[in-house]
Amino acid sequence: MAARGPAPDPVRGRRVVVAGAGVSGLAAAEVLVAHGADVVVTDDSPERLTDLPVGARAGEGLPQAHLDGAELVVSSPGLRPDHPLVAATAARGIELIGEPELAWRLGAATAAPPRWLVVTGTNGKTTTTSMLAAVLAAAGEDAVACGNIGLPVVSAVEAGHRVLAVELSSFQLHRSPSVRPDAGVVLNVAEDHLDWHGGMPAYAAAKARALVGAVAVACVDDPRAATLLAAAPAARKVAVTLGEPGPGELGIVGGVLVDRAFGPSAVDL
Repeated sequence: MAARGPAPDPVRGRRVVVAGAGVSGLAAAEVLVAHGADVVVTDDSPERLTDLPVGARAGEGLPQAHLDGAELVVSSPGLRPDHPLVAATAARGIELIGEPELAWRLGAATAAPPRWLVVTGTNGKTTTTSMLAAVLAAAGEDAVACGNIGLPVVSAVEAGHRVLAVELSSFQLHRSPSVRPDAGVVLNVAEDHLDWHGGMPAYAAAKARALVGAVAVACVDDPRAATLLAAAPAARKVAVTLGEPGPGELGIVGGVLVDRAFGPSAVDL
């Protein structure tokens, strides 16, 4: 497919508030400044605002003051929905997104957007994402592990990597409404972060956002993950099991990884 021309930069000339001066927040602020945004950074701990990227300003005063003139808020993943800044943002009708969503929009505006492979689950995300990045690198892809694993997604996109192995938490997925990965996997879904999400249905719905791209994958030995896969809108759904796979599934028979989803192949474990 031929590369298309770049779209208009989605943040240039806009005033953007970055809520949270952690690793992802500072990375977002740095990239936003590089793209010509007017950037204000705020944090509940003012001492974290003393070493901001050049060109970003420290927000001072109450949350409402931070939002004066703002067109977009990029929130730290841990910032709860009931946080005063989040509530004030909603009251003013200002869009609030997470750093991965910002990365998606910036990548989508380039002539050749990177491919996203998203990994989520209550347990096992980091191990799986690391393995995925290693497999991609061994296959000769310009790939990098990013997201909740350490390297902010926005930094990986800005660096120009072509394939992203993206670990995303439920917090990050909740604030990533536009992300449509080439493939996404839900490893498992157990009760976690229910105070943040407000209950199990909302937590599971956040995890399900990993399955809205072209290919949805889930470990169906986990009943909740299997339910999310069944309801996913993806054109192709792939189940993974530790047992014998059915048609369209990946599984294990006699210690051998059997592929009944992508072709007649087996890997001796």
